[in-house]
Amino acid sequence: MRKRSAYRPKAKVLPVLFRHSEADDRQLQLVPHAELEKFRHGLGDEVSINTLAFRLNFGYVLAREFFESAALTEVLTSGLNALRSVIERKQRTGKVGAMMPEFEAMGEALVHTDQMQLKCTRKEMNDAIMKVINEAAIDAKELKL
Repeated sequence: MRKRSAYRPKAKVLPVLFRHSEADDRQLQLVPHAELEKFRHGLGDEVSINTLAFRLNFGYVLAREFFESAALTEVLTSGLNALRSVIERKQRTGKVGAMMPEFEAMGEALVHTDQMQLKCTRKEMNDAIMKVINEAAIDAKELKL
């Protein structure tokens, strides 16, 4: 009986140094903007909050770690603070909506996140996403204790 070769061809995947397609980039940008628009009409929900929280945290990590820009970090911090105030209001009143200054701060932060995303490689985006996920997991463990 003949011995089987250990060689197994790897699946063909795009190296992480290459960009996404334009359609994928656009989809990553449009969903958070659509969720933010729900806040304007008072129709936001937990999905809206979680989508914006992830996207704004992703932008914050990009600004801080990869772009090393104090100005961008400040804009993203303002957007995150606006989202925090929306969450606090939801806990008090049970409704998810944003006042105009909060809406504008989150909108500006999303626009800057979109612009940074277009300048990143997939590896940089993956590293930023993993950092957001890992920090969220640490925060969740701390809350349970």
